[in-house]
Amino acid sequence: MLLIILLISSFISFGQQTEKREFIIDYDTNEFMMDGEPFTYASGELHYFRVPQPYWRDRMRKYRYAGLNAISTYIEWSLHEPSPNRFVFDGEANITEFIKIAQEEDLYVIVRPGPYICAERDFGGYPAWLLSINPKMKLRTSDPSHTFFIARWFRHLMGQLQPKLYGNGGPIIMVQVENEYGSYPVNDPNYLLWLRDLYRNYIGNAAILFTTDGPSRNFVRRGKIPGVLSTIDFGPTTTDLDRMYRPLRQVQPKGPLINSEFYVGWLSYWSEPFSRTEIKPILETIDKMLNKNVSFNMYMFHGGTNFGFTAGSGSSDHFQPDITSYDYDAPITEAGDLTEKFFEIKNAIKEVYPSGGTSVKRFTEKGDYGSVSMKPVISLLQSPIGSEPVMTEYPITFEALGQRYGFVAYSTQIINPGRDPSVLQVNIRDRALVLLNEEEVSVLQYTLINETPLPSTLEPGQTLTLLIENQGRRNFQLLSDCTKGLISNATIDGVTLKDWKVIGYPLNSEDIIRIEELANGDENQTQVVSNIKLPAFYYGEFQIPQ
Repeated sequence: MLLIILLISSFISFGQQTEKREFIIDYDTNEFMMDGEPFTYASGELHYFRVPQPYWRDRMRKYRYAGLNAISTYIEWSLHEPSPNRFVFDGEANITEFIKIAQEEDLYVIVRPGPYICAERDFGGYPAWLLSINPKMKLRTSDPSHTFFIARWFRHLMGQLQPKLYGNGGPIIMVQVENEYGSYPVNDPNYLLWLRDLYRNYIGNAAILFTTDGPSRNFVRRGKIPGVLSTIDFGPTTTDLDRMYRPLRQVQPKGPLINSEFYVGWLSYWSEPFSRTEIKPILETIDKMLNKNVSFNMYMFHGGTNFGFTAGSGSSDHFQPDITSYDYDAPITEAGDLTEKFFEIKNAIKEVYPSGGTSVKRFTEKGDYGSVSMKPVISLLQSPIGSEPVMTEYPITFEALGQRYGFVAYSTQIINPGRDPSVLQVNIRDRALVLLNEEEVSVLQYTLINETPLPSTLEPGQTLTLLIENQGRRNFQLLSDCTKGLISNATIDGVTLKDWKVIGYPLNSEDIIRIEELANGDENQTQVVSNIKLPAFYYGEFQIPQ
């Protein structure tokens, strides 16, 4: 009887085994093979950290409706490890749920964990607390103080991703190593080899590792990692694709051709006009890629929003903060609406990538809620959300204070006014509101304005305050010297100011809840603060019909 039971158990176990899934490269035919069949993809970039979780499925269904068979996403380290050794994988950071929904919507997934991702995100996706631990840390190199934290982060991240790899039954077919490393001014081949081995330890053969670089031989050569598939990225072009891929073929003679970031829109910096891209060159380039059997990922197919203070910034020579909106002039708007560009692209790829999934609504529901009356709550500098004051002889940075985002107030007493008018000189990052006894004097801006005359009424005993905003750490070029705040001594008429009181105002979710509680509290509060001093919090109410 025992023998019969064992035989039956063995039979059932065997019957439950599934056929091995395999996604590989055929270097003889220069194509992907999925379970023995040739495969190409038309993908769209979709960042889970820029789209509220309730909308993930809606956006993915619109991708399938367009005909796309894959999505690509960066994975943002700073989101998942907001403070050292505290890892978050729930709510808006639930990357496994995001990937699970993609699989349910019949989409393959390309993940790009960096750890550097650029993406117009603060510090290129690196957690800013690294600068609190070591302001001189050499990022994107084999500096041991850098690689230690990457290895720890990957131990947590890869446990989330491994069950979702294609070879393990999931939808993840490709995993990107680093991000456009060939463009980075500091080149450390040992770092790339170390990072490759770290990835391989977790990914194995269950998905394909690849790199992405700009379409020049130097970029591809500097970013190439032995044993890892090299790809390039480029936007709409009139250049023949054989010529466009020539630099890649000089470095990597064999393998499928991929455009890992085909730009169907573009970003907008603060103070610039909203970016618009023409559709005709996009369609012409798509046609050329389809004819050459090129797999491509459209960046961005839906951009979303840089919520809170998560946007990065551009060049350090001329400071360019990235704006909150990441609409990107994408085929699907920031609000989730389908544009004419969406339908033009859908039509252009339909012969190779036909529309799939369920029908979708072109426009998301919106409403006109009329005018909203704003009422004062409390002055920022008088609010209860400030950190415990730090008294310091000389100013300290956001990072030394342990603060990632928001504002920091630096206050000191005027000792000797100097000449009339006295001139304040500072070195700030990024934007400073200059206050004298809490009254506005001027506004200073990193790389634009670093000095201001002070009022002729300046006298000993007055309080000088610099309220400094972090408008986003650099997300490309050299990621060194990215600290924020009052980053060196301030002077009045050449005399160094000392004895600062430093208070942080992160304006995180807990802070906002506290301000909401104040707004919903004492009904007489608005009378008390009728002469409120700016900057200040205001609130308004409006009704949304069911």
